[in-house]
Amino acid sequence: MSSGFSAGAAAFAIILAASAAAQDQKPSAKPQKASASKLVVPVQPAPLGATVESVLAAGRQLNPALRAAALDTSAAAAKAAGADALDDPMISDSYQYYRNPNVFSGHAVVVTQAFPLWGKRDLRREAALADLDAMRGREQAARDALDERIKVAFAQYYVASRALAVNREVIAVSRGMRAAAETRYGAGQGDQAAVIKALGEETTVDIEAARLEGDRAAAREALNALLAHPAGAPLAEPLRLRRVPAADLAIASLVERARGGSPALAASGAEVDAARTRTTLAEKAWYPDLTVGAGPLIQTNNRPPGVAATVGLNIPLPWGKEASEQQAATAQLGAAQQRYDAALLDIQSALGEALARLKAARQADALVARKALPEARAALKSVTADYAQGRGDLAATLDAQHRVHDLELKLLQLELDEQTMLASIERLIGGEL
Repeated sequence: MSSGFSAGAAAFAIILAASAAAQDQKPSAKPQKASASKLVVPVQPAPLGATVESVLAAGRQLNPALRAAALDTSAAAAKAAGADALDDPMISDSYQYYRNPNVFSGHAVVVTQAFPLWGKRDLRREAALADLDAMRGREQAARDALDERIKVAFAQYYVASRALAVNREVIAVSRGMRAAAETRYGAGQGDQAAVIKALGEETTVDIEAARLEGDRAAAREALNALLAHPAGAPLAEPLRLRRVPAADLAIASLVERARGGSPALAASGAEVDAARTRTTLAEKAWYPDLTVGAGPLIQTNNRPPGVAATVGLNIPLPWGKEASEQQAATAQLGAAQQRYDAALLDIQSALGEALARLKAARQADALVARKALPEARAALKSVTADYAQGRGDLAATLDAQHRVHDLELKLLQLELDEQTMLASIERLIGGEL
């Protein structure tokens, strides 16, 4: 065996061994603590984009859709504050003219005010407060939906960044393969087809790098849009993904949490309360309201003015208005109750699907990380050693490298699936696991 071939093969083996060793360990999510110093260093907030928490905090402050939902809640609160207020008073001028000169004509200027009775004002306020609760629930649901989108977009950003890091390792290995193949061919120990194949492999990984750069840029722009940042705004390199709960989750406990914590269910329940209150209010439309008034009585003979007073009651006649309003309120109550039941069923179904997908992704993640990937790396080391010693061929080495590469990307995709399902479950139950 020539010395040139031995040097090239040895260099190639070192590159592959270093790459495999680097792949054996995942990057640590936590920085190592310095043991030499006991000084307490204040914790600095992570730069925007480094962690999902930093992106969530910014999104909740800057996202225009969430701001619009908050303004809708403020509008509902202002409306509820005046829901039990009295209607505006009315002023009227009644002129009475008598042809008898012994009876003086005059103006009766009266200010009247209507007073709803039978607790109608309290019912109006209760209905408005229920509407406010529903709006608050919708605002929280909008925030949870935004959080889910941010969590998924951040996970995509992280996975694309990690896939690029894996691809850079593959590029280094591919270049080592090409150099080794050229050295082997120059020493008369290989053929030109192996060199061409190595060059093609190097081109393929370069193309893959361009695709992954596009995925990373797309994920970054999705995050910028959710943060109301301009297109192309820089974000820090993502450091870690959120922790996926290790304990097995039960669908019954998740549904129970959703009953008490889901903002969508809370909004739907508040709509039921508002509709029920308006049904009671419609039933009381058959009860009359009181109108009172008073004002000066001004005669045309320039004598001191007198006083005019009025008391009135409206007469609810069965002409169809009250009955139609009562029927409409009853129908709206039934519709609100059905919407609540439908929302609960949708949440139960979505939770069951998301939980099943999360468990499947977690099981596959464990199999790939603990079994398939270590086996593939061991096989890669074996064929790399054979190729470095002049045994085997380039095709077997490339196949082994592809196997490791594909499994690493598969592991990243499974982590993305876990983060996506975790974000969906947390939106459905209205809180983090």
